[in-house]
Amino acid sequence: MRLTERTDIAVRILIFLSLFKGQKVSIDQLAEQYIGHRAQIVAAVQQLRKAGMIGSIPGRNGGIWIEKDPSEISVAEIVRMFETDFAMTTCMNHNDDCTLIGSCRLPRLLNEALARFFEPLEAATIADLIVPNAMRIIEGNREDTERVKAFTPVRAETGAS
Repeated sequence: MRLTERTDIAVRILIFLSLFKGQKVSIDQLAEQYIGHRAQIVAAVQQLRKAGMIGSIPGRNGGIWIEKDPSEISVAEIVRMFETDFAMTTCMNHNDDCTLIGSCRLPRLLNEALARFFEPLEAATIADLIVPNAMRIIEGNREDTERVKAFTPVRAETGAS
């Protein structure tokens, strides 16, 4: 099973906003931090705002911030919000074209596996995903990125002599 990029972006947005503890952050700042492409960030922000997890003010001086306590947002809640289909087989979509319906245990087994997949996600919150000293790590990563950009050698032109 693989989560969509939008789910990943939504989780990263919530982590990033949690680090800023209610301070306003712009969509452009999120994009600059490699959270995702701007259009995907905007789409995820809209869903998170509708769910009451983040607040927003539109416009030039606007931005977004976390509204809900990160320790009250389960990872499973985010996954279920952004993932639309957990049916691993067609019969899990209640498709009655299969002649084996009623005599096959595969859907039950897959549903049990899915329930087990969600157990740790239910127990984990956005707050649990943040490591100690996260802001210092982010700042260090940003400085390293700037240093790498500053010291990337310019490709020498080769010419025949």
